[in-house]
Amino acid sequence: MNFQSFLPIVKEFIRALGNRRTYSIRNNCYFIFGVLWGIPVPIVTSGMCLYHRNLVFSLSNIAGEFLVHPIQFFFLLHPLLFGIVFGAMGTVRDEKEKQRLDFQNSLVILNKELKEKNNALQELDKLKDDFLTMVSHELWSPLTTVKGYVSLLKEKKVGELTQKQKDILTITEEQIEHLDRLIADLIDISEIEAGKLKIVPECLDVNKVVEKTIGSLSQRALEKNITLENRLSPQLPYIWADSRRITQVFTNILGNAIKFTPDNRKVSIDARVMADSIEFSIEDSGIGIPQAQLANIFEKFYQVDSAAKRRYGGCGLGLGIAKSIIELHQGRIWIESKVNEGSKFFFEIRKCRKKNIEGKQDCLLSSLTQA
Repeated sequence: MNFQSFLPIVKEFIRALGNRRTYSIRNNCYFIFGVLWGIPVPIVTSGMCLYHRNLVFSLSNIAGEFLVHPIQFFFLLHPLLFGIVFGAMGTVRDEKEKQRLDFQNSLVILNKELKEKNNALQELDKLKDDFLTMVSHELWSPLTTVKGYVSLLKEKKVGELTQKQKDILTITEEQIEHLDRLIADLIDISEIEAGKLKIVPECLDVNKVVEKTIGSLSQRALEKNITLENRLSPQLPYIWADSRRITQVFTNILGNAIKFTPDNRKVSIDARVMADSIEFSIEDSGIGIPQAQLANIFEKFYQVDSAAKRRYGGCGLGLGIAKSIIELHQGRIWIESKVNEGSKFFFEIRKCRKKNIEGKQDCLLSSLTQA
């Protein structure tokens, strides 16, 4: 033990010497123990002196010894000194024990409060999920009706339309589609948090999935004169995935890339075949993401900043949903990005192993084949 670590102990001992409890016979058993521990000291020293002088051990001889050798009075103080030392030690020990018990009690109280708050948060979280589910379904029902009436109007089932009316209906239909996607995202995120989102994997030709996705987003890209570059090899192995959900992943990430890429640039899709999986990458040349915010980019309702939310729209659910879907496929997703240089999203999906049997494709998970 060095001096620096010993110094606090000395300070506590000195403080204890100024505490009245240190000298209390009633409240400090350590003081009594110290006194009893010190009593043998004057008895033994006096006895040794009498024995050395061949004198009988008696009170008169002991008193004479104290008169002849006054230093013996020092040994008489030993019970008191021992009592003070042990009493101070007892005071320090009791104070430490009291601090420990107080700390333990405070932990119990804090733990109880934390448990109550956690239960309250869980209840609020459940209420939020129930609210999202209820509102989403309640919105979807009238929205379906509105879509039906818009279709009737566009198909001229209720009469001819002027060009201006057609333009208004086109804008209305676009907004309905936007609202439809938003409601679908809210339902998906509710199912994900409730652990109810299920996938039904099958062997998929990923080239067809990507072609379908590009086709659905081509109009959005055309409006900004953005080139969608498909670099996937036609011989790319099949993947083991849920067709609807993996299409949703490509749509969300590719749509996100188009949204944040300035006009007259390009967004590319590429893939790299691994041992048991395929690593896909979607690269844009958009605004990029600060390094400090990359860890939060897949959180629900998150966007880089409020200005981006106002400028680009959306509620920040697409990437969070994509991450959950990839994880349900036992894959992983990550991002590399630099501000003003663009972002590159990566995700891995396990691949199927194809075997030709009597002219039919029998697709099996590579991991199952190896097992």
